[in-house]
Amino acid sequence: MSKDLTVGPSRDLPDDMGGGRALAEPAAQALGLGAPGAGDGEEGMDWRRYWSALRRYKWWVMLAAIVGTGLGFVASRFSKAIYSAQATVWIEARDEKGNAERGPIRQGQLLDSYGWVELLNSFVVLDHAVERVKLYLQFESAGDSTLFKEFALAKSFAPGSYRLAVDDAGSSVTLSTAVGTLIERASPGDSLGRKIGFHWAPSPTDLAPGQVVDFTVVTPRDAARGLAEQLLITPAVDGNFVRVELEGPNPVLIAATVNALVERYEDVAAELKREKLTELANILNEQLQQSEENLRRAELALESFRVQTITLPTERATPMAPGVVYTTDPVMDNFFQMKVAREQLVRDRDAIVRALESGLGGRLSTDALEVIGEIQRSSVISEALGELMERQAELRALRYRYTDEHPTVSRLANEVIDLESVVIPGLLRALVNDLDGRRNELDSMIESAGRELQQIPPRAIREARLTRDKIVAEDLHTQLKQRYESARLAEASSIPDLRILDPAVVPQRPVRYRGQTYILIGLLGGFAMGIIGVIVADKVDGRVRYPAQITSDLGLSLLGVVPRLRGAGNGADSDDAVAVIEALRGVRLNLIHARGAGGPFAVTVSSPAAGDGKTFVSSNLALAFAEAGHRTLLIDGDSRRGTLHRAVNGKRKPGLTDFLGGEATVEEIVQKTEYSALHFVGCGTRTSEAPELLSSAAMARFMASMRNSYGVIIVDSPPLSAGIDAYALSTLTGNLAVVLRLGATNRELAEAKLEAVDRLPIRVLGAILNDVRESTAYSYYRYYSNYLPGYEHEDEEDEDSEDRHLLGRAG
Repeated sequence: MSKDLTVGPSRDLPDDMGGGRALAEPAAQALGLGAPGAGDGEEGMDWRRYWSALRRYKWWVMLAAIVGTGLGFVASRFSKAIYSAQATVWIEARDEKGNAERGPIRQGQLLDSYGWVELLNSFVVLDHAVERVKLYLQFESAGDSTLFKEFALAKSFAPGSYRLAVDDAGSSVTLSTAVGTLIERASPGDSLGRKIGFHWAPSPTDLAPGQVVDFTVVTPRDAARGLAEQLLITPAVDGNFVRVELEGPNPVLIAATVNALVERYEDVAAELKREKLTELANILNEQLQQSEENLRRAELALESFRVQTITLPTERATPMAPGVVYTTDPVMDNFFQMKVAREQLVRDRDAIVRALESGLGGRLSTDALEVIGEIQRSSVISEALGELMERQAELRALRYRYTDEHPTVSRLANEVIDLESVVIPGLLRALVNDLDGRRNELDSMIESAGRELQQIPPRAIREARLTRDKIVAEDLHTQLKQRYESARLAEASSIPDLRILDPAVVPQRPVRYRGQTYILIGLLGGFAMGIIGVIVADKVDGRVRYPAQITSDLGLSLLGVVPRLRGAGNGADSDDAVAVIEALRGVRLNLIHARGAGGPFAVTVSSPAAGDGKTFVSSNLALAFAEAGHRTLLIDGDSRRGTLHRAVNGKRKPGLTDFLGGEATVEEIVQKTEYSALHFVGCGTRTSEAPELLSSAAMARFMASMRNSYGVIIVDSPPLSAGIDAYALSTLTGNLAVVLRLGATNRELAEAKLEAVDRLPIRVLGAILNDVRESTAYSYYRYYSNYLPGYEHEDEEDEDSEDRHLLGRAG
């Protein structure tokens, strides 16, 4: 026990003899002396144990937290602030039909929402931005950027890591690789790197003597890929805005990069739009020229017919003036109209059928279809042909920029194929069926009226047909000309589908700075490492720390817990002394119940090593029995270093060794103490023959005679590791109580010594845990203490009190 502990009264003792470590379990269970959570301390996580370890090693945890915080602070010095620059692009919305809302003559939107994002991520945009802000250059210090203001790359160059070095005199500049291979040496202001594809002439004003600049050149395409990975593009789901955001440590560079991106984005979108409109105008121009040729042929055919028939007589025997159509009655006029309509219908039908047959397995000829009158009169087919023409124009424009594998090109190609092979042929077949029905109706009508009009000259029918051809050609030419003029006007006043709404500005505040995070991580990491270290230290700690170690590891029952005393002797704290007294009374009660039947009871009190407090426990335990009315004999069996006589104010010799050596009688060695029921036998004269004396027959006879005179015999023996003395005394008493000191007793040593006890006819009654702090985090005292402040037992008249305290010092 610690030297600052005083001797307090009362503790329990077990009784009965028997081999092994089988303690008085009924008594322990009756008093609830099993370790709190003893059964679950090893099965589950004992948080009280870990909390106790944290309290015990709290300075370690604090030191680890301080070290971790320091490391985090050091790491924060190398952390860079991250800035964010963003720009907003406005994209023209579509109406419900998929076209941009129109005021003046304009064309539909170039791409859908997915296509706009793909366009922004395309290399035609990224490469230009990379080259504009020189993202293919990488150097450590932002101040070195002035050296590279005029830096440019040739079409063929050598990427890699390089070093620019100025000599100490400032008269020579060298360019070398990162490994030191010299590439070129020049004077300040001269060009550098022509051999490896650099167009670069650093200004002499930007070069300082002894300056060294390390930089890396990568390919613009690799830099563009890296930029694409860093870009954050947020398109609006149903809106008109796209946000382009870029983060980085250089606020000026990221703002310039974002602006270069969106400006190039706008230029490319405008260029694609113009190319689309130009291609559409070219297609319409080709169709317009073909329609002009068709109109000219129709006019020439009609003019030629009239010239040829001008001299022919009419039915009225009068010649017709050129360009004049003679008049007939309504019946004849109606017959001619039906005849002409039928012939025109049959020609249109045959033309449609030929177009369908020529389109099988190939492309449908839209030019041949547009000159057919029935096609022109069908609004559905005309709209489908117009949509096909627009899709073809868009596809041609996009193929100038993208490959056929691009999602937008692939989508438009599929739409053109669908229109050419499915939609329009289906509409044409439906129209052919309709024309067949109309032809049958006209045939019946013409047949009924033909008999009356068989004499009408065929030239009248032909003239009507040629006139109709001319009218149809004129209408088609007029429509195509209007559309061509609209396309030219839209091309001339082309407005891009997107515009920059908010350009990026240089950010002034960082959006993220990891310095504080590193400090916090260091603090938490240090704290966590401290906790882990505490847990590991607690696991490898070989000393007795917890009740579960006594019950589980050593296999001992816990007889009681003796709290720590502040101060020593008469100067001990009164509250602590009362707590010790109550603890010893609890030990005494356990021992009384442990011995079972009545009769003399003897026990040896020992400990695995010196300093565990066995002498303190023995003396105060003896006093506890004496105060309970038991005639008690306290024997100091530690013939090597026994100091028990000091605790009882007795004499060391003559004592036990003197009696066993035949130099003193029983009456001479048994001493009275100030307590009437307590007698004491000192250890006697120190001698090297003491171990043999303690194992002699004289010692056995002495113990037998003392059992007849005393109800309780307590023997304070040397530590178990000090020799055979403790084992010899324990075999004579038959019982052994082991004193373990919290935080001091070595568990492995205790286990080894108790294994030796198991081989002897000794009953190990249990363990007494000594020197337990009442404030321990594990709350041993709360579970095992028999003392509650405020409930002390006191005599009303102190002068009549017979309960006095034996003072002692731990040892």
